[in-house]
Amino acid sequence: MVTIPVFLAVIYFGGVYLRIALAVLVLMGLIEFSKLYRQQVFWDYLAAAGLSLLYLAYNGLYSSFLWAWFVLQLIYLLTRATFTTHRPLSHMWHMVAVFYVAGLFSFLWTINSEYGFVWTLFGLAVTWATDTGAYFTGLSFGRTKLAPEISPHKTWEGAAGGLLAAAAASAVFSLYLELPTIKLLVLGICLSAAGQVGDLVESAIKRERAVKDSGKILPGHGGILDRFDSLLFVIPLLYLSLKYLHILS
Repeated sequence: MVTIPVFLAVIYFGGVYLRIALAVLVLMGLIEFSKLYRQQVFWDYLAAAGLSLLYLAYNGLYSSFLWAWFVLQLIYLLTRATFTTHRPLSHMWHMVAVFYVAGLFSFLWTINSEYGFVWTLFGLAVTWATDTGAYFTGLSFGRTKLAPEISPHKTWEGAAGGLLAAAAASAVFSLYLELPTIKLLVLGICLSAAGQVGDLVESAIKRERAVKDSGKILPGHGGILDRFDSLLFVIPLLYLSLKYLHILS
């Protein structure tokens, strides 16, 4: 209740406020991800690669400099691991952390700067509606396990409730945006499914590393990655849909 209004205000005002907030979220997310691995952490690599990837997003340099960034940070990581531990492949999780945390979080900036606050809010609303609908539907009607090996409490009934809740949120936005309802419904349902996959992916990561939560910074919710796991899959898909699928036409 406290953080959601602050988070929305930061996105609404954008600019330097959103840049700072995303940098903080990325650093916190990288710290949480690194704690999943009980081995040597290359903090210099995580901070430099993560923040430089955000910098590319902030300045619209993705198209021209992304491949150069990818090559340089890959070379640095392999060199760093080779001369430090002589086991370069065992440290490739550092790169996964950068792409998972910084890469996916950066789309919050990209979609907000290119398509505005309303479309960012649409992504948030679909994500929150999915989480809420899935939780209460699963609690009331859940019988059939969705992925018991990954998350034993999630059910197909809950997943369906999440999709319906996302569809309802999309219908409301279609009226405000004056876009065809069917188009927003299809988009909202696809985003809802992506968000639920994102939730399962993070659950699988935690199960693989034998931890309950990625962190403890948010009482009752776990860590930053626990709270944003669905959104990290929703926002990139929303951006790609707006950019390449002619949703606005």
